[in-house]
Order: sequence, then C-alpha cells, then structure tokens
Amino acid sequence: MYASRKWRWLLAAGLLCFAASALALKTDRNQPMNIQADHGDFTNDSKANTGTGVYTGRVLITQGSIRITADKAVMHLLNGQIQTADITGAPATFQQQPDSGALVHGTAAEITYNQNTDEVDLLGNAFLQQGGRVFTADVIHYNTSTEHVIATGGKNGGRVHITIPPKAATHSPPA
Repeated sequence: MYASRKWRWLLAAGLLCFAASALALKTDRNQPMNIQADHGDFTNDSKANTGTGVYTGRVLITQGSIRITADKAVMHLLNGQIQTADITGAPATFQQQPDSGALVHGTAAEITYNQNTDEVDLLGNAFLQQGGRVFTADVIHYNTSTEHVIATGGKNGGRVHITIPPKAATHSPPA
C-alpha cells in the first residue's frame, strides 16, 4: 500500500510542476490537478528516483486554466519533477489563460514539453493562437517563459502562415 501512495504522490507532484510551468496562470499552481484516461500505467524506480507515467485513451488533464487533451500522454519524472512530457493525439490540444490575459491555444499531432528549458514543441500540422495572433506550420516552437514563437514550414517547400490582427480601431464621435 505504501508504494502505491508513494507513486501517486510522485506523479501528482510531477504533473503539478508540469502544469504550473507549462503555460499557466500563477494561480493555476495552487489548483488541484485532474487526470482522466481510459488507462493509466506508472512505473517508479525508487533507487534512481525516476518514474514514467503512460496514460492512454481520451486523456484529459486539467489544472486551473490549463486543459490538455490527447490520445496518449507519457510523463517522465526525476526527483518528483516532470522533466519531459510527450502528448500525442489526432490532434493533441492544450489551452491556457496566461497572466498576460491573451488566451493561448495550440494543437498538433504531437506536443512535447521540456521543463528544464520551458519549451513546448508542436509537431505535425501545428497550430498556435496567442490572443489574436495565429501561427500555422509543420513545427512550432514556443517558449513559455518568454512567449517567443519560432515556426518552421517543414520539408518539401512547406510554408509558415502567421495572422496578426489589426490594432483595434478607436472611433471618434462625429463632429
């Protein structure tokens, strides 16, 4: 029974770190995390203090303003902290309301997250929306700390498409 509680705590702590670091309101860190899936499998190596959680089938991860959906999520933990997460789906999605106020929403065939670098990669038919800005490309690289976006068109002459909305017009009353 003790081992079961230990891996659950380890997984919850790691996922909390993942969600808090990846595209989160500061208040999201204090919210409970909920994971739903058709199947979950967690392997813990207490000697190396590592673990791997694999969740499959209609995966839904929520915490505060964060919402992630996928067909499969693989989380790699070290010392109770998420190091990397690989999210796949048709498509995999994420959504979050950052402190800046501009909603961030992304979809791709695969989404990878690296906690050490605060980087999210959207791979395969990638889409990212930051407020009114929209990026579509084969690959989109997004830094969650700086909100820096790099989009790549891919092989065979693929192109990047970016839409930047016009500044909201201010209307003067008629004279």
